[in-house]
Amino acid sequence: MATFTHILVFERGPRAGRRIPFTPPWMTLGRTSSCDIAIADPLLSRAHCRFELRDGNLWLVDLESANETFVNDVPIRNHSLLIGDVVTAGDSVIRIERAEETAPVPATPIAPAADEPSAITPAEVVIDLGFDKPDDDHAHPQKNLVRPLIWLVSAILILGIGIWAIQNFSHTTGATTTVRQAPQDNTLQIFYEKIEASAENIFRYEMSLAADGMLTVKINDLSGSGRHIEEKKRVARELLLELSRDLESSGFFTLEKSYSGFALNPNTLNESHLVIAVGRKVHTSRIRNRSDEPDGFRSAREKIETFSKNELGLWAIQFSAEKLTELAEDAMGVARKRYSERDVRYGNLFEALRNYRDAIFYLDTINPKPEFYAEIIDGIDTAREELRLRYEQHNFWADRAINTSDWRTAQRELKIICEMIPDRSDPRHMTAMEKLLDVEKRLRQR
Repeated sequence: MATFTHILVFERGPRAGRRIPFTPPWMTLGRTSSCDIAIADPLLSRAHCRFELRDGNLWLVDLESANETFVNDVPIRNHSLLIGDVVTAGDSVIRIERAEETAPVPATPIAPAADEPSAITPAEVVIDLGFDKPDDDHAHPQKNLVRPLIWLVSAILILGIGIWAIQNFSHTTGATTTVRQAPQDNTLQIFYEKIEASAENIFRYEMSLAADGMLTVKINDLSGSGRHIEEKKRVARELLLELSRDLESSGFFTLEKSYSGFALNPNTLNESHLVIAVGRKVHTSRIRNRSDEPDGFRSAREKIETFSKNELGLWAIQFSAEKLTELAEDAMGVARKRYSERDVRYGNLFEALRNYRDAIFYLDTINPKPEFYAEIIDGIDTAREELRLRYEQHNFWADRAINTSDWRTAQRELKIICEMIPDRSDPRHMTAMEKLLDVEKRLRQR
């Protein structure tokens, strides 16, 4: 019997046309190869959402994605799915269908498809020539000398006709029983290099993808930070095939080999060099001191940078120390604003904490740290402590309401906790969600 209960039908996006069975107890969807359904889509978060089975019903959980998850065009956090619902995650539009339960398949031979070689072997072909039948002519030796000869000639004729029919059928259907066409070589290999050089600094970023799927990113920053980083990861073949198709359709293979311009400032160099090979198809293009990139180069470069950032989780390392410092200041500014609005929306305090952590992430490879680094650390400590106190207060009120069977109040307080701490991997959120499900079940039974 089938072990799946629902079918995820991809109606739009990178996997349009695919029908993927939902396999209990859950399946995650996102950009990285660690997800059950991995899609190279820059609009998806690394782990974007999760389909899970609860009491025979399919639920969809948004994993705190940057671009949110939608059901029937409505953003959701934790939603029970019905047959026919339409889920939107990034560029993917997925319709929910119920899986048909299938009976066990009998162990009978399956006829080969028209484009597959015949699976029948000579040992499986049995032609009954009547040798096992009783012979009534034992008393006529002169006939016994003739009949075997007739049978032998008949067998040869039958075999000849059979071979001719098989060959003729193979010819008319386009199939072959003797030659299997070699699979097309779609092996993807990439070399991408970006250099920003001035009299004060040289910044070099390199990303390479080997034929065995090994993704490598290197960075050398000769500024005051002195950053030297190298990260590696082997990538799933399915993701490489999707990236290969995206790059072939990007327009990169129609570009000229070189595009040059003039440096806006003297003694500076900005250069990008990209080489892409798909099987035996190889193309290279170089951009030097150009503020505008050809569309094909820009499209391929963005796909490659996004892919490497998603797989390695190192979004920031392709930037210079100056750019990372600027990004950290911006993140700190957003964190301050979220903290000042912590009473406007329950989730703002958690968002402030996350923005402060983003600022720390940008500065991770920068040494020495900028002066505002200490303010970021203080901001994290303050936001974390206030979040802890607010959680304990609402959790106390929820537990008190449960103990007095005040289910409506308990439901409200538990929902506040889930909004206050939206990270579904946080034990506080998980505990609150378990209590909430039990409380809502009791409310339905009233």
